Amino acid sequence: MTEMATDEPVNAGYHVGWFVPPFFHELPVDTEDTDEAAQRLFDLVQTFLGHASEYEQMRMYVIYAHILEQLVDAGAVYAGIGAIDMDGRPSTATISVYRTQIPDTTAEDMLSDLSTGLAQAHPDDDIRIVELASGKAVVRIGEAPFVLSPEVSPSGEPIEVSRGQIQAFVPLPNNFELLTFELSTPSMEDWDYYSELFAQTVRSLDWSTDEEVRMAASLAETRPPEAIAPTPEVVQELYRYSSRVLDALSVLGRMDQGNQVSAITCPDCWTKGLRSACTARHHWQVDDVDDALLAAAVDRLGEAFQSQGWLKLSGTPGQSVSLAAHGGSGHQVDATLVVGRRRLVIEVVAPCTRTVSSPGDSVFG
Repeated sequence: MTEMATDEPVNAGYHVGWFVPPFFHELPVDTEDTDEAAQRLFDLVQTFLGHASEYEQMRMYVIYAHILEQLVDAGAVYAGIGAIDMDGRPSTATISVYRTQIPDTTAEDMLSDLSTGLAQAHPDDDIRIVELASGKAVVRIGEAPFVLSPEVSPSGEPIEVSRGQIQAFVPLPNNFELLTFELSTPSMEDWDYYSELFAQTVRSLDWSTDEEVRMAASLAETRPPEAIAPTPEVVQELYRYSSRVLDALSVLGRMDQGNQVSAITCPDCWTKGLRSACTARHHWQVDDVDDALLAAAVDRLGEAFQSQGWLKLSGTPGQSVSLAAHGGSGHQVDATLVVGRRRLVIEVVAPCTRTVSSPGDSVFG
């Protein structure tokens, strides 16, 4: 991580975070390695169209590659694309974020200049200044049609596609940086749905200074997470993974104690000074089983999940194991034997839903 060296406190570096809906998948705008970007993009296409034909996969890959090139050229620090099923009808949208330095100005001047400039450039669009929990922002709501190139259009000819777009321009408190959020969707029949999702994303904006991050890292004791409830979808997914863990353990014991789902802040976000919950955890335990049987169950769990492609993060044979799906970026499972207590403690943690960026680098998910 690169720290900004300055004598002016107002110019302190800001670590910025926000939430994205869980069905949005990150596009690889954070790498300059073309081979890595191509592989990650291919993996993304496989996620969306794993059962589709090779032609459909290649067509989607070409479209996403074109979108990715535009985002990189525009300087996006984050980009995610979501594809969901709306009662049997496919629907898609993109969210992108840009972080721009604008020296020799103030937040109020930024807001005024942006509002005036956008109104002149887009006279038919809805331009307004709104109040967010993080401060004021300029919002633009309008159309942004694009041309589908011949190689990916169904007719083989260029086609103009209608697309709705929302932009939110948020000055950071340091008075020289501007954060721009942008949502675009060609699925105009779902405009109200995506508008609400975008509003939730922008309202989740959170930041901390370099000094606050250093203070948080030096704290000897942590504070309890904000008492909010995870969404039903997240809870259901946690239960699904916990069921898989229980199947792999293959032990019978008491499970009526310590069963709890809670919203938490992941360690990575906590060290960056962000305090709002960004993930969820299912904590449960198996009691009244001999330590020897539980030790064997821990090893069995590790072997079973690794055979399914899970990454082993750490572990001690017969005592504990820590595993993560999708190469470390997915759900995480931790199993720990409490020696002498005839107890096995399990924690299943969902992936972080926050996107975190800082001057000089960014950490996603």
